[in-house]
Amino acid sequence: MFCNQCGQRIADDSRFCKFCGSSQSEQPSQTAISKRADPAPSRAKDNTAKIIAGVGVAILLVIILASLGSGPNSASSPDANSASAAAVMSNSSDAGATQPAQAADNWSYSTDTDQVRGGTTYYATTTSTNSIHQDFPYSPETTMTLTVRKSPAYGTDVLLQISSGQMMCPSYEGCSGTIRFDSSPPQAIEFNGPTDSSSEVVFVRNASSFLAKLKKAKKLVVEKTLYEAGAPQFEFNVAGLKWEH
Repeated sequence: MFCNQCGQRIADDSRFCKFCGSSQSEQPSQTAISKRADPAPSRAKDNTAKIIAGVGVAILLVIILASLGSGPNSASSPDANSASAAAVMSNSSDAGATQPAQAADNWSYSTDTDQVRGGTTYYATTTSTNSIHQDFPYSPETTMTLTVRKSPAYGTDVLLQISSGQMMCPSYEGCSGTIRFDSSPPQAIEFNGPTDSSSEVVFVRNASSFLAKLKKAKKLVVEKTLYEAGAPQFEFNVAGLKWEH
C-alpha cells in the first residue's frame, strides 16, 4: 500500500509510514492521493503526441525530397550530329546557339536564330553508317556528317564534314568527288571549300539539284579524297528527309 500522507510505498500491514512517520489510521490527504495517482496515462499521452509529431516530420521530409528529385531535368544537349553541324555553322556565320535537335527517322533537325538578320536557320543532319580508318594523328574511326542548311545569310546549302582528317579543298579552287544515289550510276560532284580554310568541311556545288535527289533517295554513298587516306567511301541512310524550307 501507499502512505496516506507522503504517498510512498510501504508494507500493507504498516501502522506508521517509515518515511514520514504518519499514522496510517488517518484519512489520506489530497496530496497523498495525488502522489499515488498513476502518471502513466499522462506519459502515454505525451509519448503518443511525440510519435505523431515525428511521423509528420518524416512524411514532410519525404514529400520535399520527392519534389526535388522529380524536378525538371537540365536542358538536353543536341545530339552528336547536330553539335557537329553547329560547329560548322559557327565557322561559317555568327548564328545564335543551336536549339536541341528533334530526331526523325535517319535525320535530326535543329534551328538557330540569326541575331543579325532576324531570321531562323534550319538544319537537317545525318551521319554515315560506316567509319574509315586513318593513321595517327587522325581518328582511327572517322565518320562523315551530311547537313542540309537554310539560312537568312546563305540560302540553302549542303555540307559534308568529316570527324577527323583533311579533305584538301581550298576555297579558291574547290575540289571534287563521286556520289551514288541508291542504284543509279555513280556521278562526279564538285565541292567548294569553306572561306575559313577549314580542312574538315566542304560545300556541295549546285545544292538545289543535289537536294532534289536526296529527298527521293534511300541510300547515298560519297567518295572523297582525304589527305594521306586515299579516297574512302562513306555510306548514308538518307530515307525520310523532311525538308520543306
